[in-house]
Amino acid sequence: MRRASLSRRVALFTTLGLAAVWAGAVVLMAAVLWSEQDELFDQQLVETAHALLPLVSHMEMQGIAVEVPQPAVPMDEALLYRLVARDGRVLRQSELAGRAVLPDAADLFPGRVASAPGYRLYATPFNAAGQALQIAAPLAERREAFREGMTGFLLPMVALLPLTWLIVGWVSRRSLAPLRELGAEIAARDGSRLDMIAAGDWPEDLMQIASVVNGFIARLAQALEAERAFATNAAHELRTPVAIALAQTQQMRENATTPAQIARLDALERALQRMRRLVARLLQLARADAGIGDSTQAHDLAALTRLVVAERAPSEAARLAVELPPAPVMARIDPDAFAIVLSNLIDNALQHSPPGSPVRLRLRQGAVLEVANEGRAVAAADLAGLTRRFARHRGDGFGLGLHICQQIVSAAGGRLEIISPAPASQEGFVARVTLTPSVRDH
Repeated sequence: MRRASLSRRVALFTTLGLAAVWAGAVVLMAAVLWSEQDELFDQQLVETAHALLPLVSHMEMQGIAVEVPQPAVPMDEALLYRLVARDGRVLRQSELAGRAVLPDAADLFPGRVASAPGYRLYATPFNAAGQALQIAAPLAERREAFREGMTGFLLPMVALLPLTWLIVGWVSRRSLAPLRELGAEIAARDGSRLDMIAAGDWPEDLMQIASVVNGFIARLAQALEAERAFATNAAHELRTPVAIALAQTQQMRENATTPAQIARLDALERALQRMRRLVARLLQLARADAGIGDSTQAHDLAALTRLVVAERAPSEAARLAVELPPAPVMARIDPDAFAIVLSNLIDNALQHSPPGSPVRLRLRQGAVLEVANEGRAVAAADLAGLTRRFARHRGDGFGLGLHICQQIVSAAGGRLEIISPAPASQEGFVARVTLTPSVRDH
């Protein structure tokens, strides 16, 4: 599963934090709104009762039978009233009050606001005529007002959450851009590029990280340089003794008389030949690790291929099926580096193909080189590891040839592909090198 980026995590957790604060604020606001709304409605209920008492009391004392006019509203929205005497008798009440389930008139204390199922009630103190007005307001009206108020507040706030996510995401991406730049600078460093990271316009924390990484790069470059120097010097020092030992062994082989002596000297010669090839590979490895491959000028790969093939031993050249285009194939790569790549690919194909089978070498326009050989296909799981240092598949190779090719081709800005089985076949092996083509320099 793909891991979330740091900017995405910052945006997510910041938005979640803001959402938690927002939710807490909404709960607090709902509590405050309900309390303040209750206080306001209760105040209106009290004022209405005191304003209505003289009118209803006067109508009762004058024997006026007309009820106080009220608009036609549903039962759960109507304001109810009743005029009561000191002994609890109901003297007059609104039409809907007679149908509502209200507490007994004697149970309500004058001057207090009380609650009943579905209603909020208030009873005025008794006036000089011994009458009090009890008024009841349905709670449904209050709840509806609360819902409408909260809805009007919540809808814009809910719409702000996606906007907050976008804004925080944009801010985090902009803020973390220097971190991505530092990551790209670090990722660009490898064994062939160990230059210091240039300090950009970065925050102090990233500058400290860059300084630590630069110190690590300096120590790594020193260690790699010492390793390459040792390998190069050791290989150079071994070339002469190995050549002398090989020459003496060949001379002793010519003078040997018994089959046992000849067999031992043949084995010794094969071991020295193998050591000579290993020394040559180590020298190539040192050059590949040093970044050989890139060139400021374009060279004709077709001409270089002819030179490399012409230097092969006759027995090896006879197995090569070379296909070159008639026109030059120009690419920016060091000539020696290309020769090393081609020689290693040919050696690898000759070594791992059946004895006597042909090795096909094809160079195409577009700076594409293919070296193909017959033989058993390599498992797909093993292909990716063939370019690792000292990775061996079959045979008595050193596990360096394809790694050296990979290093050189990468330094030249190209790509090495290992394909097995060969296209349109169930077996075989193809090494394809794709370089950056270039027009001929004038």
